Amino acid sequence: MIKSILVPTDGSDHAARGVRYAVALAKRSGAKLHGLHVVDIKLLEGPFLRDVSASLGTAPYVNYQGNIALILEERGKAALEYFTKACEDAGVPSETSQMTGVVVRCIVEESELADLVVVGHGGEHSEWLDGLVGSTTEAVVRRAKQPVLVTATDTPGDKAFLAAYDGSAHAKRALQTAADIGVDWQMPGHVLVVGGEEAEVLIDEARAYLETHEVAATYVSRPGDPSEVIVAYAEECQASLLVMGAYGHTKVRELVVGSTTAYALNHAPCPLLLAR
Repeated sequence: MIKSILVPTDGSDHAARGVRYAVALAKRSGAKLHGLHVVDIKLLEGPFLRDVSASLGTAPYVNYQGNIALILEERGKAALEYFTKACEDAGVPSETSQMTGVVVRCIVEESELADLVVVGHGGEHSEWLDGLVGSTTEAVVRRAKQPVLVTATDTPGDKAFLAAYDGSAHAKRALQTAADIGVDWQMPGHVLVVGGEEAEVLIDEARAYLETHEVAATYVSRPGDPSEVIVAYAEECQASLLVMGAYGHTKVRELVVGSTTAYALNHAPCPLLLAR
């Protein structure tokens, strides 16, 4: 059951969208939200400040560190105030915290006692990424032990979830998460297995698990490249949420043949929930 949700925010429009999605999700699930802003310690380090001062043609350390720290803290305060107001308006219980450190490390550490992490697709530098997911989001997905939901919309759908299943350990964890969603949200699902001689075996395996949890689902197998097939089927069945395992192969293989997870992060037509 999803009862505790961590919501990292940097104050960007994308982060605000993630906040609104998390608030609506918490209201549906009866969950408590934890809003988190991390002041990036890298922006306060000497080399960064020297580069800034050099580009401005001024002497370094003319109280830049104190001024930048103040600006970053005020930006974090504003982001958390937006989060708190959104929760209060919706009647959702919440708490907030602000810390200084390595952004990804802080988010991952804070997520250890959460059931789910919700992040907006993009961030403060997303205008330079041409629609691609940000490096912070990708790093959190790689390292977090808890499921991470990445959304480009601010309203959770209620049609059906899609679980992509390949029998791997991460896919099994994703199927467990999908079962929780099906039960908690009273949402039917689709289970997709891509190609392979074991497709029917995997479908039977997934069906047996979801039927035990009394989750109604449609089971489908399709041939082709997993990345493209999963995204195409999510659009075809108009899934409200795509649930799948995160980075199921080794990093070496991901570098050589690409990653289904990375493709889905950048092309999924709906919010994406990734489990490890």
